Amino acid sequence: MERRKQLQLELARYLCLLTTHGSPEKIILFGSLAAGKLHRWSDIDLLIVEKTTLPFFQRLHQKRLLLQPTVGTDILIYTPEEFEQLSLERPFFHEEVINKGTVLYERGS
Repeated sequence: MERRKQLQLELARYLCLLTTHGSPEKIILFGSLAAGKLHRWSDIDLLIVEKTTLPFFQRLHQKRLLLQPTVGTDILIYTPEEFEQLSLERPFFHEEVINKGTVLYERGS
């Protein structure tokens, strides 16, 4: 199967699971898939903004158990406050995600 199609199918599955079994405020796709610059080893890079009290690595573990990825997948999960703080602590990364990423889901939209 073509890599783009494979990643898009997996991404659609992720979105369904994340919105059905969670309460994300925002889901942003970033990286090569969002930029449309795919190569053989492209993966899915997701940033999820969600209210949670779980520690950072527990959040990741929980989402990986839910998604059970079949392709390379990098997931970052931040609370709304952490995401805002990211703009101060790692402004380049924050701007890269905001400016070049694609918002796939936003609560209330």
